[in-house]
Amino acid sequence: MKIYIDQISDAGLELTETCQPGTLDLNRADIKLTEPINVSAQITKGINNISVNLKIDAALHLTCNRCLEEFVLSLSRKATLNFPVENKTIIDLTDNLRDEIMLSYPLQPLCRADCLGFCPVCGKNLNEGKCNCRPLPKA
Repeated sequence: MKIYIDQISDAGLELTETCQPGTLDLNRADIKLTEPINVSAQITKGINNISVNLKIDAALHLTCNRCLEEFVLSLSRKATLNFPVENKTIIDLTDNLRDEIMLSYPLQPLCRADCLGFCPVCGKNLNEGKCNCRPLPKA
């Protein structure tokens, strides 16, 4: 998303854009974005700065840390960015969008808060039901 400073009126400027994940270079082995990312920006111009209120909506395709099942996490992130106006005609938000999305990546993605993961003995996914293994002794 690019902001052309000369297009910002005294009342501000509103931009919306749909970005393809490939343009932001965000795919990793454990986190994938396969659907378009929706971005809207409210832009205001001050005397020496440009203020941008961003809203980012995306779908993160993740792998659960406990059971290794794939799931989708809806991301809705808001951010406020400020830029100095020093001799600029265009502000490119590509790097800022990438950073804001990456900051939303969960450190330990879970398909659900009460995910049971795998049995440490037989490897059965305990979200699908109990196994017949005896519990391991506690240390």
